Amino acid sequence: MRTARFTALALAGALLTGVTVSTSVSSAAPPSPRADEGLYGVQDATYDGVFRQSYALMGLVAAQTRVPREAITWLLDQQCADGSFMSYRADTTVTCPPSDPQSYSGPDTNSTALALAALTAVGETEAAGDAAAWLLAQQSRGGGFPYYSGGSPDTNSTGLAMAALTLVDGTSKQRRSAANFESRMAYGCMAEPDQVGSMPYMSGMVPESMSTTQSLLGLSRAFLVRERSQQRANPSVTCDGNGRVENVKAATARWLARELRANDGRLPDAFTPQVTDWNSTAVAIIGLVAARTGGIATDIAIMALADNIDAYVEDGEGGRAGALGTAILAAVATGSDARNFGGRDLVADLQATRQTS
Repeated sequence: MRTARFTALALAGALLTGVTVSTSVSSAAPPSPRADEGLYGVQDATYDGVFRQSYALMGLVAAQTRVPREAITWLLDQQCADGSFMSYRADTTVTCPPSDPQSYSGPDTNSTALALAALTAVGETEAAGDAAAWLLAQQSRGGGFPYYSGGSPDTNSTGLAMAALTLVDGTSKQRRSAANFESRMAYGCMAEPDQVGSMPYMSGMVPESMSTTQSLLGLSRAFLVRERSQQRANPSVTCDGNGRVENVKAATARWLARELRANDGRLPDAFTPQVTDWNSTAVAIIGLVAARTGGIATDIAIMALADNIDAYVEDGEGGRAGALGTAILAAVATGSDARNFGGRDLVADLQATRQTS
């Protein structure tokens, strides 16, 4: 069980960062030469195609930049017949397989949630509605969302699902249930002081930054957030008689703000804490702005991100589209100039990654 949990978290991290993870998932068939026309990023799309396209589209919308029709079409073509999304379909003429939590294959809630948010941002309401219907059907009785249909709910997937569903009318009841799940999962006042407000991926696991930032995205309704005033100080945390945090959004934001301030604006990687997780750092910035708190931590983090933007958005194959899209979202949220961020024009860099025929 511990190995399965680690594999699920590793896959979630790979989807967010674009890192390929070796698992038992079968390799996808190589795409046809024109299959990925419109996709942002030239890297292998097997584990993060829909993720990076969704963040790319949201980043362009946030930067008030025209989204090419080819890019939207690529994402629409990736949608399964039931409204869901896989991380990537190499051959979109082949029917999507069932969602399988054992082999980590088929449609998943993370890809579907991000695609739902991106499609909403570009005005594709019908496809977004189909994605929302499938996503809502995956919610467990306890309010959480699993990574794959039929699996155990986790904080990462629940946070992403909540964030996407804030864009869908009539989902307040489901989002409250999801928030209650996150509240039960959060480390409360009986934990060590430096753990209060943090999130584990699943119950019984250690708290880490990726799960906590994803949770805050949902708790603070953080997709496509614009610059807004923030309280400078970290929020306070109170617990009920059972030691459970009473305001999970404030508690989660407080933990992230404290981590950022203690680490010069950086969040540690979930698997190698001595390495900075720039993606979680960028997502934390977005979440803190949306939560209107932790302003000092946000300022420190956005400066650190700008100073290290090359390390975040570049790899040996060129610009990483998902990272560029997320960095644009963080820049816009803080009122920074996405066209001159750490000396880079993030919008132009993202546009340059789009595959063409």
